[in-house]
Amino acid sequence: MTNLKTIFLAALTLMLIAGWGFAADDFNYKLDWPKMIMELLGGLALFLFGLDLLIKSLLAVAGEKMKHLLEKLTVNRVTGAISGTLVTAVIQSSSVTTVLVVGFVSAGLMTVAQAASVIMGANLGTTITAQIVAFKITNLALLMIAIGFVMQFVGQRSRTRSFGELILGLGLIFFGMNVMSEGMAPLKSYEPFLNLMVEMQNPFYGILVGLIFTALVQSSSATIGIVIVMASNGFLTLPAGIALSMGADIGTCITAVLASIGKSRDAIRSAMIHVGFNILGVLIWLPFISVLAYLSVSISPSVMPDIMTMETLAENTPREIANANTIFKLSALLLFLPMIPLFVWAVYKLYPVIEDENNQRDIKPKFLDNSLLSAPSMALDAVEMELEAFHQKFSTFFNHAVQNADAITLDKLTYEDKYTDRLKSYQHEILLYLGKVSQSDLDETLQKRHLKLVTVMNILESMIETVDSGIIQAKHMAFENKFKPSETMLNLLGSLAKEVGKSVDNAIGSLVESNKDKALLVISVKSTIDHLTQEALQHQARYLKSDNQRIMIFRLEMQIVDALKRMHTLSKRIARFQLTEQEGSES
Repeated sequence: MTNLKTIFLAALTLMLIAGWGFAADDFNYKLDWPKMIMELLGGLALFLFGLDLLIKSLLAVAGEKMKHLLEKLTVNRVTGAISGTLVTAVIQSSSVTTVLVVGFVSAGLMTVAQAASVIMGANLGTTITAQIVAFKITNLALLMIAIGFVMQFVGQRSRTRSFGELILGLGLIFFGMNVMSEGMAPLKSYEPFLNLMVEMQNPFYGILVGLIFTALVQSSSATIGIVIVMASNGFLTLPAGIALSMGADIGTCITAVLASIGKSRDAIRSAMIHVGFNILGVLIWLPFISVLAYLSVSISPSVMPDIMTMETLAENTPREIANANTIFKLSALLLFLPMIPLFVWAVYKLYPVIEDENNQRDIKPKFLDNSLLSAPSMALDAVEMELEAFHQKFSTFFNHAVQNADAITLDKLTYEDKYTDRLKSYQHEILLYLGKVSQSDLDETLQKRHLKLVTVMNILESMIETVDSGIIQAKHMAFENKFKPSETMLNLLGSLAKEVGKSVDNAIGSLVESNKDKALLVISVKSTIDHLTQEALQHQARYLKSDNQRIMIFRLEMQIVDALKRMHTLSKRIARFQLTEQEGSES
């Protein structure tokens, strides 16, 4: 969505174009440049602000339903494309849809193939914007602004105010277009500008201009709106308008690319498909712009005089550009939708799967089978095997979190965040399965086994939360503030983390293997951990200074130390639980 920064960037672009007009101005024809520039920039600001209001209000009114639709209607590529089209047609922004999709992929709620179909559908859905602005209803703009303002100002319910914002935004879009149109009107008789528009007949030039402008404002709808304003003044021919809209189709990819930064590798692959799909669509149609123009004219109601003038261009071209935009994107969708597996294959070749990614994908139950629920003893055996597999994943998670505290990168933090979410989901699925087992008829022995496993899974949940909130979040803060612990502190934290890691492994191992010796090792290491903790505290006290940065570093390092101490405490709970159980069975 647009913001003040993008509005100023767009304004700067138009000022540069206007400056070119200054240089070319001959002295035989004078234009009121300050007034024209003011109307152009003011109209553009109103247009972008109205578009921003429209998108925000639509998301407020129907955002949750749109997200639900995107999540549910992606069972195959056809329904995925339909959902992408419908959602974008409602919220009027393919950029918002693609950002949502990238977020879903990053969270593991959607596959790359599903994302590809939704993104392709979103491209078609955004053509509704061009169709709306092609209708000449700018005379209603002030009335829409008045109605929208009243609804927003006096509305008691948030939904009423959101609808008011929607109408207000739509009115500002049309009013902004009208202001821009009036500002450009004097250029109809300005020879240098008309010569510039003749140069726009070169499709490569038109595509480049549309691409750059859309990348700046991050909205293809804004570019299409300005194209239609220019066409309604008779400045653009149909081929030139098509070239500009093609450039806008490529330029809008910048939003998906920006949204994928710092996300999962699958999210980046989804953004790559978006870029590839849009560029290929333009390249395929580029040699056939004249054919596309003919098709759009043939389905558009047109005034056909004997001599084509600027007035007839202004009458026909806006609707023809909107229809050409729809034909272009619909044909690309129909062509590429069956080729989604090829797109997915290509992005995986360009951006291959790495080992860490494979580890994340494997974080799911392997042994939990609902068919075993009729035999509770076998079901609990399956849970114990799953617990052993969970142990391996948790060890990877813990080791990754405590290592490389002096070399924190965004990629590593992103990996840890995603691993945390997947591990929590994994642990939750095991607990759900244990809940199903509890519905069976369990004898006293099975009840004890069941209680032990439920208790241990709850303790493991606390361990995950401790690592996440105590260690990973501290690393996030250190990265954001560019803090780096001292070499001595790193060594102390490394030694403490190593001992705690051994305790966690021994605790879970004692449970899985019914090993009393491992449980005793967890208890016996307490003095070592207390000693390392005391050393860390003494080091901090020795180097504590009265400046904000040193105090912040102290807090973050002690946050990690406290998290490690809690990890050992939780390990002791598992070990004591196992020792108590064994003592009971021996007696």
